[in-house]
Amino acid sequence: MISTRNITSNSDSQNLTNFLSLTPALFVSASAYLTNSPGGVQICTQEYINTLKTAGFSLSVLSYEPERGLITRIQRKLFPQPYVGRLPVNLAQDVISQAKAQNLKWIFLNQVDTAPIAKELRSQLGPECKIILLSHGLESTDIFHAIRTKNGKANFSEITSKDLQFLAQSLVAEGIHRQYIDYIFCLSAFEAEIERWLGAKNVTWFPRTIPLNPLPWNPHNARLGFVGTIDHVPNKEGLILFLEALEKRAIGNISLRLVGGPESVAKDITQRFSFVEYLGQLSNEELEKEASTWSCFVHPLFCYSRGCSTKLAIALGWQIPVITTPAGCRGYTWNEGKLPLADTPDSLAILALTMLDQEVAINTQREIINIINSALNLSEVAKKVRLFLSI
Repeated sequence: MISTRNITSNSDSQNLTNFLSLTPALFVSASAYLTNSPGGVQICTQEYINTLKTAGFSLSVLSYEPERGLITRIQRKLFPQPYVGRLPVNLAQDVISQAKAQNLKWIFLNQVDTAPIAKELRSQLGPECKIILLSHGLESTDIFHAIRTKNGKANFSEITSKDLQFLAQSLVAEGIHRQYIDYIFCLSAFEAEIERWLGAKNVTWFPRTIPLNPLPWNPHNARLGFVGTIDHVPNKEGLILFLEALEKRAIGNISLRLVGGPESVAKDITQRFSFVEYLGQLSNEELEKEASTWSCFVHPLFCYSRGCSTKLAIALGWQIPVITTPAGCRGYTWNEGKLPLADTPDSLAILALTMLDQEVAINTQREIINIINSALNLSEVAKKVRLFLSI
């Protein structure tokens, strides 16, 4: 099923669009990414939409449901191929029809799943119509990490020829798609470099904005916090590495409060590490109340996974101490303030323990506030978009 609707500018975009004529454009996305779900893809999709509106685009949205027919599902199960059998077969023609009917010269494809239709769009719409891919991260990046840590092992110890074939197919497909795309927006500098390696013509990355939502911070002097999808390979690997390092140093009644799912994975972690307390998947209100009691928010990530960490923006916006790694803060930039970073699980564990000192935690909170105040806002990112697209 495919549906369309318009998104017009709102008060957030008035500062820029008051003196710009609105540019009509089409925004193509899976309907699931357009919901109010707190998931990372939904958050980044909304931020892309808000940024484009603020940059002066009047967006018509064409949403679709992924292909779920029985034959397609069987083919995907028995003969999996990256980027194949996910989109409605008529999606490209629906985009082309709407672009021609409205004489649109800008088409924004949300998420890399939509990239396969770029070839058909290019052949029928010509070079005058610009095709822009709004990446949330390359699928091949996570395929690589899944292979690297297959079955909970490390260092590619469980790799098979089928794994290698699937990864190679993914990289080749991504390279082919990029031949027909005019511009690519990424969520991190890391992803932009891989896109260039794949042959992207014009690629850049735009930093995440940080939503301000300060909590009434009243920390427990022995409590750390973690939020995330626990079975996502990079998250799970990073969390366990951190907990192993912390276990060697933790003394007294220190606890790490674990928020997220699934419960089955969390149960294994709590059985292994006695100082971990699992709280389940909390509502926004419950999570904010809980996070206000943490000495710090810990974001342990030791590999460069796809996209960026959307939860980091939420944690920074809470104005509580945050510690992470260089991989954990990819996709963010600021001019003032120092975010406590560690390169290894051991150094991150040591850093976490220092945050239990109230004076250290308060000083870190001040640095977080400086980061928030000096990060780019929506209007500044929107200006970069217009400059990149030369409009």
